[in-house]
Amino acid sequence: MANWEELPYDIIVLIAKRFKLLKDFIPFCSVCTSWRTAATKEIFEVRPPQVPLLMLADKDEDYREFYFVFEDKVSRMFLPEVRKAECFSTKGWLCTVAYTINGEMNLLHPFSRTQIPLPPEKNLWALQDYGPVEARGIYHCMDKAVLSASPSVTSNYVLLVSYYADVNNLAFWRLGDLNWNHIDRNWGAFSDINYYDGQFYGVSYNGKVWVFDIAGPTDPQPIVEPRLLVHLEDDMFKHPGTKFYLVEVSGALLLVARFSHGDWSDTFKFKVVELDLIKGDIKEIKTLGDLAIFVGSNAAISVDASKFARVKPNHIYFTDDWYVAFNDLEGGGGRDMGACNLEDGKIQSFYPELSLSPICPRVTPLFFPIKS
Repeated sequence: MANWEELPYDIIVLIAKRFKLLKDFIPFCSVCTSWRTAATKEIFEVRPPQVPLLMLADKDEDYREFYFVFEDKVSRMFLPEVRKAECFSTKGWLCTVAYTINGEMNLLHPFSRTQIPLPPEKNLWALQDYGPVEARGIYHCMDKAVLSASPSVTSNYVLLVSYYADVNNLAFWRLGDLNWNHIDRNWGAFSDINYYDGQFYGVSYNGKVWVFDIAGPTDPQPIVEPRLLVHLEDDMFKHPGTKFYLVEVSGALLLVARFSHGDWSDTFKFKVVELDLIKGDIKEIKTLGDLAIFVGSNAAISVDASKFARVKPNHIYFTDDWYVAFNDLEGGGGRDMGACNLEDGKIQSFYPELSLSPICPRVTPLFFPIKS
């Protein structure tokens, strides 16, 4: 019998390049360590956007389950690094936050299991002098983690995080930084942050859209210039129990509004508008055509649904990311997931089971392919 582990690295890379779908890399990386380490830059650099995988809730074991929307299938991957940890999906990597007092943090490449250490979550609290870590316990303050680029393809990237320490804050980290860098500005709570056209954009719950200029690690002066671009006065920002997401679609920046009944646990409607960042105006989008949008606690993305079976065009797929539900409901959150048809407004389930967790919404993020 052949020893697959002893195959030359170049041959393993050639095998990996034959795969077209993200799902194929789970069994590929399960062969052995040498195959897993072949899941690097050259494999994913030219791979087109693909349907995200749904990472299911932590079962307190070293394996993690992923649900394939386009095959109605669940696969397991050996990922002990995400056991009892929050996971934020961004640019094909997972930003993990350990469910411990210190909140150890890493950027994790899920296929090769490469880790890039980050300053711990407790340092974010220290930036605001928000009490001793012992008093904090295992309360988590992270809300969002967004990369400017994949560490698989460049070292010139920035990781921006949104967190809570008495008030809502932003901080960033660049390769080589010893600690988090605080962004000094009082802007209220952000509903979502995304990276678009070379800059970070954030939308607050009160309808303000901000842009952040943060230089990469090759620039010794990471000049941060938060600028208010748009203050939207639309009535949708006055509706209780509403969340907003930013997503790039066909070169434009869209804002997706998600409406609940006010208890932050039952989504019933979506509205999509295009942001005019020059005029500070919005234009409602009635249809996405062949595209589908995926939103949740991770950075939102769009994909061409016509290229994937079972993925419905003109739909918004969403995962449960309501804080109150995860804190107050028995068994935790994870119930408010579905797919909304923008044409008729109907919402249907896309995952046939329940995947509940009391940790927080981050245990069910949408998981993205590695792409610059």
